[in-house]
Amino acid sequence: MVNMTSVATSSKRSKKLQSSSVHQRSSSLDQIHASNKNAILMDEESDEDEDLQCTDQEALTSAIGIEDKKTAYEEESKDPIDLSIFSGNLRRDTRDKGRDCWTLSDGNNFRVRSKRFCYDKSKVPAGKHLMDLVAVDWFKDTKRMDHVVRRSGCAAQVAADKGLFSIVFNLQVPGSTHYSMVFYFVTKELVPGSLLQWFVDGDDEFRNSRLKLIPSVPKGSWIVRQSVGSTPCLLGKAVDCNYIRGPTYLEVDVDIGSSTVANGVLGLVVGVITSLVVDMAFLVQANATDELPERLIGAVRVSHIELSSAIVPVLESDSSDTLKT
Repeated sequence: MVNMTSVATSSKRSKKLQSSSVHQRSSSLDQIHASNKNAILMDEESDEDEDLQCTDQEALTSAIGIEDKKTAYEEESKDPIDLSIFSGNLRRDTRDKGRDCWTLSDGNNFRVRSKRFCYDKSKVPAGKHLMDLVAVDWFKDTKRMDHVVRRSGCAAQVAADKGLFSIVFNLQVPGSTHYSMVFYFVTKELVPGSLLQWFVDGDDEFRNSRLKLIPSVPKGSWIVRQSVGSTPCLLGKAVDCNYIRGPTYLEVDVDIGSSTVANGVLGLVVGVITSLVVDMAFLVQANATDELPERLIGAVRVSHIELSSAIVPVLESDSSDTLKT
């Protein structure tokens, strides 16, 4: 919940790769790394670049039609996940005036790169999420909380028991008391060869170059809205992200305290957090025409959060034999 674009510009820290659990990189990932050398790399800073080289327009038009039909079919044929089996300690409340709660944020609240982005820089409403947000946890402790999927009975472990895959975002807030807000996104399977699958099975360098956050503050003071901003941000370029890959999940621990600038702005936000409504969307940035259009992993709205409602989690020993995955 910090304007990470300015953080990334201001930060002078060196980038180091975070270690993740050992896993085999797929041949598909090798292919995307190779293609990216020749692809159009379109970071947020280059959205206004007029010298982009794109694929043939006729081929692109045909691909758009096929992709639209494929997406519509996938969304129509997707069986819903039973959300009633999941729970977190932060309650879900769909009412407009709900307090100390979360709800889904409509994907159309966010604009993402369209299929034609490299030609005309157009963006479109994001639409349907790729994954389902099934639970949110709100934790506190005297130290930073890493690898929270270790907590017995958490939503990611419940998902694993049902044969589902989870991506877990753990936003770590430093201070005299450390806080973590944890979002659990679940899907029945990762589509082989998809950008999301490449992200999950990629190395940390690839993940840091692609993980994007789009923030928004629908309700809050002017100074907070200006501080947080609404510009898409590559998280791995702004703050330290640690990736933990398990058999049925990927956890992303986002250390907001790793940036002095972000930490300072966060102090302002935490001081008035009970007065804020904050939207956040997570996605994998598309850098080439065959990766477009961008799709949200998921999006969430948190409303009027109370620091006092956070609980101290009981985390199991950090060893694979204790994880129900």
